[in-house]
Amino acid sequence: MKKLYRVYYNTYSDEEHRRVIEELTRRFGVEVIDYPTIVVPEFRFIEVKLEEEGKEEEIRSIVSSITNSRVKVDWIDTSR
Repeated sequence: MKKLYRVYYNTYSDEEHRRVIEELTRRFGVEVIDYPTIVVPEFRFIEVKLEEEGKEEEIRSIVSSITNSRVKVDWIDTSR
């Protein structure tokens, strides 16, 4: 079973990306996995290993406040 959030956003700044990961880890106390891409380096894709449903807006707000970019958040529940 796997429950998590997949978060997609754009930033050219590695510093902003690092801050996003640190803030999500600090705020929720969970593991955040980074999936780097070399094809489109400004595209960022991370997984937030948070099993609590309904945190999409909070995650979106945190990421967009740091990156000032559009953010897509998907809740993934493979246990259903």
